[in-house]
Amino acid sequence: MSLKKRTTEEVKTDENSQESSTLTRRQFLKKAGASVLALSFGGLLWRAVDQGVFSTGKGPAYEPWSMEEFDRATGAMALVHSAVLASNPHNSQPWLFNVSESSIAVFADSSRGLGTMDPLRREMHMGLGCALENLMLSAEANGYSARLIYASSESESNDVARIELSPGAKRDSLLYQAIAKRHTHRGAYHTGRAVPPRLLQDFEQLCKDETDVKLVWLTTPELRKTAGDLVISATEAIIADEEMSHDSNKWYRDDWNDLQKYRDGLTLDAQGGPLWIRAAGKMLPPVSHDNANQFWLNSTRKTHTPTAAAYGLLAVRDAGSKEERLRAGRIWQRIHLKGTSEGLAMHPLNQPIEMRDREIQLGSGSSQYGQQLGNLMNDAGWEVLFLFRIGYPLEEASPSPRRAVDDVVL
Repeated sequence: MSLKKRTTEEVKTDENSQESSTLTRRQFLKKAGASVLALSFGGLLWRAVDQGVFSTGKGPAYEPWSMEEFDRATGAMALVHSAVLASNPHNSQPWLFNVSESSIAVFADSSRGLGTMDPLRREMHMGLGCALENLMLSAEANGYSARLIYASSESESNDVARIELSPGAKRDSLLYQAIAKRHTHRGAYHTGRAVPPRLLQDFEQLCKDETDVKLVWLTTPELRKTAGDLVISATEAIIADEEMSHDSNKWYRDDWNDLQKYRDGLTLDAQGGPLWIRAAGKMLPPVSHDNANQFWLNSTRKTHTPTAAAYGLLAVRDAGSKEERLRAGRIWQRIHLKGTSEGLAMHPLNQPIEMRDREIQLGSGSSQYGQQLGNLMNDAGWEVLFLFRIGYPLEEASPSPRRAVDDVVL
């Protein structure tokens, strides 16, 4: 049986068909690969947008910090606008206000307590004291004469204080101007730049009208190491206490939509660190409590304590007195505002005080952390209520979310 010879045209046609088929497959693979990359990039881009990678400090949760909001507020409500920007524990914002044109009553919002992290409500009262200081500064700047009346320290109610308002002369101040610029700085500080002694003395002058509140600086290498080691030890103890760890972590907002919804708590942006690390962190799935604890401990060991230029202690005569806690909070707010106006960064490191109060709550006899804080204070007539670090920042701090004024007015 003979085979039919293929013509030249038939061979060429077949070769062209094979080449066309090959090109088609190559083109398909290239297009498929490009589509996968496009979908992957699109997914990452969607995740980045959804988690606020490109929206640091933006959205409704951050509007209270804008100067436009400041300028828009009028009357006694302008004072409350300043109050909601005050420093407070875990950004829990534990305040409520009853406002009229002649007075502002301030109450603690007990639903915003920190549980076992603040079992004696000392940090809550300090945060409320910070809000009181902003109210008083804003009253002068808005043409009010303000009289502050503290609620009884004996009362177990949520009453905090009442500010009576009457017309007065407008008196602006550097502290008032710093209210919308003040942010807690949890990043690294400049290790080669000390805070001038003159400036530390200026901070001490802010306490001169509060005889029951004392500021002590820890500036020597030995004292800084002792304080830093105590902070690290207390952080480890908090992490090891399951209840404390839970009560602390529940204030962490790792979802952008939750952040904008609740407008409170601790955020990745407010933790400090390079932008690219924060961006990557936002795009990852929510971290476990164990990972969050490890991040906190690592930051305490490698960033917070080793880069502190100095530590400050705020002490009172009686840490059990609600009024003295409020007064200490007012001083802390003053210090932080003054630091902001001087280009300084500040960051509460209150873990040893939190552990002392936890030991008291558990009834474990003498408090180990209370004794160590007493050694740092080195004055038996005073009780340490607050510990913080200070230094010159390496980068700007990001704002924290804040609830709207309407959400905190009764």
